[in-house]
Amino acid sequence: MMNLKTDELLVKLEEQHKVHQSTSEEIDDLVKKQNDYLDKLIIELQPVYEWYSKKEYMFTHPNLKLKSGSGPILGYDENENEVIVLNVEKKRIEKVYLHDNKERKPYSTYRLVKHGYFEDAVNGLMYLEIMLDNYISRNNDSLSDLKLELSRFE
Repeated sequence: MMNLKTDELLVKLEEQHKVHQSTSEEIDDLVKKQNDYLDKLIIELQPVYEWYSKKEYMFTHPNLKLKSGSGPILGYDENENEVIVLNVEKKRIEKVYLHDNKERKPYSTYRLVKHGYFEDAVNGLMYLEIMLDNYISRNNDSLSDLKLELSRFE
């Protein structure tokens, strides 16, 4: 018979179990904090999102090359080819299939955080001032191009 050190192994496993429980609790706590942060941000900036919607601006994102008419972009699921957006009108987060944007599934801030989209979500939610600066910059570029083209024929 092999000389198994069962008691030592059980002691070690018990220690590892405590560490695992402790780190799991810490993870849950941080997920809750990120979730709460997103919820507060959405509530605080809702009037700004509504302003953008009324003016019919497309929402863009600093890191994701996507646009949304319904609200800020919070993430992109490459595997499912779905974009996660805050629907300003319905005041809820939705996951939208890119090739059929009528297919909209409710999505929670908790799932957003659990699936690793916290930074993308914060960046999308806080992109408001820069987003309009970009639109103005593009207009200025177009104006310059149009004036230059016209000047060649005047």
